[in-house]
Amino acid sequence: MRITINEGTSFLITDEWGDIAKGTEQGLYEQDTRFLSEYHLTLDGVKPTLLSSHIANHYSAIYYLTNPPIPSAPADTISISRRRYVGRGLHDDLDIINHNQVPILLSVELTFDSDFADIFEVKTESLTKTGVYLMELGSDGKSVSLNYSRGEFIRKLMIEFSASPIFKEDKAIFKIRLKPREKWHLCVDFLTLTSKEKVYPQYSCTSWGPALERSEEKWRASAPRVFTNYDTLRGAYNQSLSDLEALTIHGNDMLKGNVVLAAGIPWFMTFFGRDALITAYQSLIVNPALAKGTLRALAKYQGEKVDLTTEEEPGKILHEIRFGELATLREIPQTPYYGTVDATPLFLTLISETYRWTGDLNLVAELKENVLRALDWIDTYGDLDGDGYLEYEMKADGGLANQGWKDSGDSIRFADGQLAESPIALCEVQGYVYDAKMRMAELFEILEEKERADHLRKEAHDLKARFNKDFWVEDKAYFALALDSSKRKVDAVTSNPGHLLWSGIVERKKAKTVAKTLLSPALFSGWGIRTMGQKDDGYNPLSYHNGSVWPHDNSLIIAGLSRYGFYAEAKKVIEALLEAASFFPRHRLPELFCGYDRQESSFPVEYPTSSSPQAWASGSIPFILTTMLGLSINALQKKIWIKPVLPKVIKQLKVESIKVGKSPFNLELAQENSRVKVNVTLPPRGFEVIVG
Repeated sequence: MRITINEGTSFLITDEWGDIAKGTEQGLYEQDTRFLSEYHLTLDGVKPTLLSSHIANHYSAIYYLTNPPIPSAPADTISISRRRYVGRGLHDDLDIINHNQVPILLSVELTFDSDFADIFEVKTESLTKTGVYLMELGSDGKSVSLNYSRGEFIRKLMIEFSASPIFKEDKAIFKIRLKPREKWHLCVDFLTLTSKEKVYPQYSCTSWGPALERSEEKWRASAPRVFTNYDTLRGAYNQSLSDLEALTIHGNDMLKGNVVLAAGIPWFMTFFGRDALITAYQSLIVNPALAKGTLRALAKYQGEKVDLTTEEEPGKILHEIRFGELATLREIPQTPYYGTVDATPLFLTLISETYRWTGDLNLVAELKENVLRALDWIDTYGDLDGDGYLEYEMKADGGLANQGWKDSGDSIRFADGQLAESPIALCEVQGYVYDAKMRMAELFEILEEKERADHLRKEAHDLKARFNKDFWVEDKAYFALALDSSKRKVDAVTSNPGHLLWSGIVERKKAKTVAKTLLSPALFSGWGIRTMGQKDDGYNPLSYHNGSVWPHDNSLIIAGLSRYGFYAEAKKVIEALLEAASFFPRHRLPELFCGYDRQESSFPVEYPTSSSPQAWASGSIPFILTTMLGLSINALQKKIWIKPVLPKVIKQLKVESIKVGKSPFNLELAQENSRVKVNVTLPPRGFEVIVG
């Protein structure tokens, strides 16, 4: 079992003892570099006995240990606690209490080392460092620094102890004498330095307890409060709030001072365009500030030139940015890397939805030039062959072969299992473009640019007509996953067409069969909608994208089903996901889980390498909550639409302090005999509330 805690771009992975085992993925990481690759505690040269360990907050953990038989004391007569706080480095508190009736003399040893591995080297288990290492003892006798440099890449780990040890190679040794009932306390600060400036960890030994909870309490206080008869929903929502707060990266230089969300723990604690955009959209009911920070950060990094090494193009929105050794020395393309086909239209979608929730026209005006550049990218660089569809193909060495949300190398397949060849036009991406242009038409009308608005709306309508013809697979009465390089329809049955309902590009006459297929036994597992249908040759319930269940995917599909009026189908998927959440620790929906049928397994089967928490999985519950409430908002028009989509299992649902613009209101739903009573209290002044 591993224990992972994080704060910002810092995260720590240890074993249950609180140790970091050399040669594993464990360690202390900051901005894509592992600063601490070995750290373990011994008493008289012996590893302690584990009692219990637990994550206290997303940034703190505590480990309780005792002693096996050692020369100094009989077994189980010494209490040991290790308390950890990660954030801008690491603070470690070690407490040792003597429960013997006689004094004892102990040798406490802390072994430490750093390999300064890049996170990609750890993931691929290919550590080949060619830089210079240097260890230096501090003049105060209480500190040691481990240094690494390779060209312009310089990193330093400073370890400062509150007491003076005996330093012996990679060990700090403390000889302590304890009277009966006496406690010995040691503070250890790990400073993860990426510049010459000496910056201490965010937390200290005085931070344990209530002080550490203030950040999370502040986050929760700003979010709506949920009351319901259905404990799983309440628990899952509260866990989502905690996880979104845990994944928040507060403004720093790399993000141009903006608050954004990292993609997931542990390997994706950095800024991803698609992930951040979708999660911010899902979480507008929780905190619109995340959307504003995301948009501003992405605008700062919007593509300016053509660069094949990173796939940057004018107007394009980034996929991923990294800050480790390999990125700094440009040995990988994530500097940032722009290999995503859908982040640019999703950028436009989020601008629109943020405006609808906040009425913030200043934000729209601020980002107007970014909007125009994004629209230009869609129509020029994004359309590789001039057929009016957005396509992708890998251009950078080390880039992604597939550049939609299903970005694994084997995810775009025909029904017979054959891989599609690029350039590839994904179905859902065309829906995102349609939605983006319709939304931008609305915004340009508000900005009194009617000619541009009319042009965008016409382009969107033309795209919708062509798409419903070119992507429709007649014998399956369903949309193709994609068009390949030869414009063949990639005919695998997948979850992607569910996103088409969310975007609104599907013609009404085709929507019913799309909804029917999504809820068919081939795709619907009973725990959620699979990424690929069981009848396709590429199906594998254990795969990443070819048969697994992704909560964020399902949350968008639920919203799409509701948009087209398929409420029974939407409720069925909502119930399935919430029931799945009840089986996961703390009701936390993971990044994905296996696609086994509910008739085969009475519980959802975990995917072995799923990130947890993960951003858009954490955003799924707030977005599902928004759909259940039936909320549609336009703050500038001063209108709130409410059309509930409430599963039978939920009899009461009350949400307090939903913010529209700057005004909060409360919404309560009560269900009896499948009839839902809606009660709105403290409606924002001047707003029209439309129910049904």
